[in-house]
Amino acid sequence: MAEGWLNYYGKGHCTVNSAGLWPEPLDLEAANAMSEAIIDISRYQPKSIESFTSEEFDYVICLSDDIAKQLPTFNGSPEMFFFGFPDVSKLNLPEKEHKKAYADLRDEIENFCFDFVHQKVRPLI
Repeated sequence: MAEGWLNYYGKGHCTVNSAGLWPEPLDLEAANAMSEAIIDISRYQPKSIESFTSEEFDYVICLSDDIAKQLPTFNGSPEMFFFGFPDVSKLNLPEKEHKKAYADLRDEIENFCFDFVHQKVRPLI
């Protein structure tokens, strides 16, 4: 979700790479929640963070408290940001509440990405 929002708000002003320590297939419920916001992430492919450790970045954003201490070292001196969002895929909720949890997470991540892009990448005029 964050990759979709960062690409949306940072379009033409930044390049976004998204990866995980243990890449898993795209979460279809996350893709559905994003499509409700008119952001198509259905073609996004999981990538391993190890494939990016030799590259240099201005920023590295970690959105999970569970993996923050396990991140590899990156080349250069990227500014690191840590924000723990809940893993709603692991919640055992009735379907309607589960869908709402994804929508709420989508909206929280959108707010974070909007603020991040406009504070760090492309200030609002």
